[in-house]
Amino acid sequence: MNKKSILTTIFACVTLGLMAQTEPDPNGASTNYDTTNFSNDSAYTTSIPQGAQNQELTAPTYKQYVRFNPPMDTITNLITYLGVVPFAPNITDIYDGGTIDSLYLRAKLYLMTKYIKDFKAQKGKPLIIPKELLVEDMKPDGENGRIIVRPTVPLYIRNNSFSNTPAGTVTFNFEIRVKEDKYKYKFSKFVHNTVEKGSEKQIKTYIEYYANNNRGFKGTDQILLAVDRMVKDLVKELGKVMKDPIVLDPDAF
Repeated sequence: MNKKSILTTIFACVTLGLMAQTEPDPNGASTNYDTTNFSNDSAYTTSIPQGAQNQELTAPTYKQYVRFNPPMDTITNLITYLGVVPFAPNITDIYDGGTIDSLYLRAKLYLMTKYIKDFKAQKGKPLIIPKELLVEDMKPDGENGRIIVRPTVPLYIRNNSFSNTPAGTVTFNFEIRVKEDKYKYKFSKFVHNTVEKGSEKQIKTYIEYYANNNRGFKGTDQILLAVDRMVKDLVKELGKVMKDPIVLDPDAF
């Protein structure tokens, strides 16, 4: 074989090798299977957002539920709200027997207006709290006076800032004690009244049961929170009434 034939044979082999590495595509493109043509810096890499390389991956955190703990009397083991409010009479106050008489009348008028239906229509009648509402009515004796009522009012669970859900009623003791220069309020003996579904049976539950409950307490805490809001609203109302000027009616005693 001459030199020219040898060169022709070598060229043909090289050409066949190159053709074997490139597969024609029906659309005119070609696919190269020669892996030596891939760069080690770009092959099989994942795109990572800029700045994310230094961020550590952390598991999502969930806020732990914190139970509501109402104020508890350590002696009686009853949920009890109480407070003492100092009082200084306004210069416009007119009272016959002293500041204590003024506070007593304010408290009594407030309770009757709050819990006796159509009380304002009974103008001119003696200030007598009905037996079904009254627990104790002690007129000031020079040192102190006391009124205790036991009303039953609707209870509402707050869904959000705009809506509430009825949750039965609550019965409780509302006590106001008055002295010459201060008054004391006390809320205790709360009973939650509900109706059993289907049988319409009346159910009465002391709310201390909810405070000591260890199962499903997220639901029962809503009852305790509803009572808490109710009491705080009453304390605010009472504070306004006890500060407003009032003229005592001698016939009220």
